[in-house]
Amino acid sequence: MSLEQDDQVIRLLDNKSIKKHKKDYNFIHFASDSVHELAFLQCLSGHSQPSHPISAVLYTPDNSSYSSVLESYIRNLRFNTPATPKLCLIITATHESHKQAAVICSKKHGLEIKIQSGDHDYEGMSYVSDAPFVILDMFNLRSISVDIEDESAWVQAGATIGEIYYRIAEKSKTHVFPSGTFVTVGAGGHFSGGRKEKMKQVDLQ
Repeated sequence: MSLEQDDQVIRLLDNKSIKKHKKDYNFIHFASDSVHELAFLQCLSGHSQPSHPISAVLYTPDNSSYSSVLESYIRNLRFNTPATPKLCLIITATHESHKQAAVICSKKHGLEIKIQSGDHDYEGMSYVSDAPFVILDMFNLRSISVDIEDESAWVQAGATIGEIYYRIAEKSKTHVFPSGTFVTVGAGGHFSGGRKEKMKQVDLQ
């Protein structure tokens, strides 16, 4: 079924069906109507792998653990007030398809995406916005594959700098990776320019 056909089917759902699906997902109103909310949920579900249902990693204000999950991101208490705009949804991705679904569906439904990886954001860039938004949390995507032979490594965004150092040291006593000194910083934010310190230069002589 195409996205256009899917939208047509959604428009035909009655209020009873909408309430049922909202209850299943514990979804929040995000400055839109109920049909829009249901369309967003169905979009997420349709673009994630059935073997890794995205509904299992969604947190909304209706979830009992929503507040604790959200507050774990907020490093600056100035952004943890009743006046601070709150997000629509938190997606704690555990599979590649969760990331893909978040990007595709947020773009389709006009939502901003704020990305978290290591929880070192003190400026609110990854958890505050005046527009409706979702948080895509990459913390659980933290695999690291080190290939000493070709001197390269594949690192997922949720891995920390310290974990990268450790995995390299497991494979080699002579190879190093020039990076930062805060070992709990997430690789995603650090490599993409979110770091506040310069990448360290290493003299191997």
